[in-house]
Amino acid sequence: MKKSLLTVVTFALMVANLVLTILLTINTQSEIKSANELITKVCAAIELDVASSDSNESTVPVDQTTSYDAVNSENKLTVNLKMDEDGEAHFCVLTCTLTENMQSKAFETYGETIGDYGSRIQSIIQSVISSHTYREILSDQQGAKDEIKDKINALFGASDFIISVDFPSINFQ
Repeated sequence: MKKSLLTVVTFALMVANLVLTILLTINTQSEIKSANELITKVCAAIELDVASSDSNESTVPVDQTTSYDAVNSENKLTVNLKMDEDGEAHFCVLTCTLTENMQSKAFETYGETIGDYGSRIQSIIQSVISSHTYREILSDQQGAKDEIKDKINALFGASDFIISVDFPSINFQ
């Protein structure tokens, strides 16, 4: 008799636990739905932000791009970097290549004559690189490249003319 009473009590507790779990699940469904919508919106915002930084480069076919050596290997650019906390002066020597989008409206205007703006482009490259410290450039070269790309695109009044900036050669001291 004791075993069956114990079995009945255990069964009753199990049923009560099941009922409470069902009630808890039903009550939290609206909060879970709201949280999922919020997470979806945040993920969409992040995905849009990531896509906007690389969207031009990834969507332009290779045969619709051309390169311009803003700083070639014969005339490397030497730039003094911003002082680091260590108080030691650093500089870098680099070459820079710009990838142009031939589908851009700005390419029709500036594509053939981009070389005429070479000194202004080099000035932008130098000002961006010199505004960073040695450690910043080492840890985030892509950030500097994106900043250069944005400033050069602003120079030409387009957001899709220059789709990438590359440093084929970059050395630090």
